[in-house]
Formats: sequence, C-alpha cells, structure tokens
Amino acid sequence: MSKHSIRYCGIMLEYTLTRKKVKNINLRIHPDGEVCLSAPQRMTVAEIDAFVSQKAEWIIRHLAEVDRYNRMRPDGALYTGKTVYVLGKAYQVEVAEAAQESILLLPEGRLLLQTPYPEDEDAMKKQYLSWLLAESQAVFAASLERMRTLAAAEAFPMPTLSVRNMKSRWGSCKVPAQKITLNLQLMKADCDCIDQVMLHELVHFKEIHHNEAFYAILSRYLPDWKERKERLETQYKDGIS
Repeated sequence: MSKHSIRYCGIMLEYTLTRKKVKNINLRIHPDGEVCLSAPQRMTVAEIDAFVSQKAEWIIRHLAEVDRYNRMRPDGALYTGKTVYVLGKAYQVEVAEAAQESILLLPEGRLLLQTPYPEDEDAMKKQYLSWLLAESQAVFAASLERMRTLAAAEAFPMPTLSVRNMKSRWGSCKVPAQKITLNLQLMKADCDCIDQVMLHELVHFKEIHHNEAFYAILSRYLPDWKERKERLETQYKDGIS
C-alpha cells in the first residue's frame, strides 16, 4: 500500500494504491473521502496516474458529495471520517464492523472503532464514551499525582476521584468528603489543560471560594493557568458528549 497523487486542473488528487492479483484497476471512495485503487502488479505508476486523470472529474464529484453528506450529519454523530480529540490530539474515526467492540488509536492520527453495530450511532457513541471513561482513570490519576507533587508545599490531602460526563463544568470539589469529580470531556484536552483543572480543584482544599488567595495559590504553581484555561474552553470541540 502506498500513497500517490496527481494534479488535475490545478486540483491535487491523492490516492492510496494497493497492488493485487487483479486484471484491471478497481477504484472506490471511502466514506471518509479516501480515494483507494487496487491495480495489477505489472501496471506502472504512470499508467495508474493516467487512469486517475481520466476518472478525475468523477472522483471530484464524488468527493464533493461525501463532504456535503458529512457536513449534514449531526455534530454529535460518530462515523468514518469524523474528527475526535483524545488528549489534545485530533484523530479521524474509522468505523469497522466486527464481532466484538474495541477501540484502537492507530498511527497517522486514526481511531479505529470496531463494533457489531456500524449503523447504530447511539450504540457507537455509548461505546466510545465508555472507552474514554476507562482510559480516563489512569490519565486523571497521573494528573493528580503530578499536581500534588508540584504543590507539595500546600500539603493537599489525597482526594478520591470520580468521573462524570458533565455539561457545564470541568470539575468540582467536595471539601468535607475530600472528593474531586472531573468532567469526562477533559479527556479530549491536552495534559496541561487537565493539570490546570486538577490543580484548580485541589486549591479548593485551601480556599473554598474563588478569591484573591485562591488565584494566588493557583498562579504560584501554574503561572500560565489562564492560557491553559483559554485553550480548554476554545479548542478540542468535537460534539461527542
């Protein structure tokens, strides 16, 4: 499998080529817009490029249809070609039918979602959020360790952590119960953003209210907390909630 491209009327057309034991070139366009060709072993790349050039107008029309269809899909839907964020990195979803559910992060920014129900968007969304929840346990525990170490002089207690898929806040702290609850949506952000929220909630063990003393502690350990918060609020939006 290899990547190739041609230029047609000023438009760059990229395609993925697979060599197979076939007599003719087979052309297909995946739901994510990837143009794939299978061609005989004996055929040269120049011959294949010429074929793509002959089919260029058909390819361009169909790519436009794929793009238009994906733009019409609900923002919260999961489908092949959808962009999602995991720990600050963008991944393009690839849905594949399989007997068992699984989700894998693959090279080149791809997220493989294997499901017995590739047409059931609600089931795939539930599967994805369950996977994200499972992944969050280690990620948030590591963030808690980092922030307690960073602010060791504050002697923050070791809270219990819980995770919920919340709509309006990134986290909360119940001081008497020594419990911090984090929003599952934080898993879309980079670790610096996660650390900012974690330290924010830890500081509540010293200062319940968002007063001058609260922000003095926060700024002492994360001078760039405002930039991290701004990034968290404005980036990593993929609609999957």
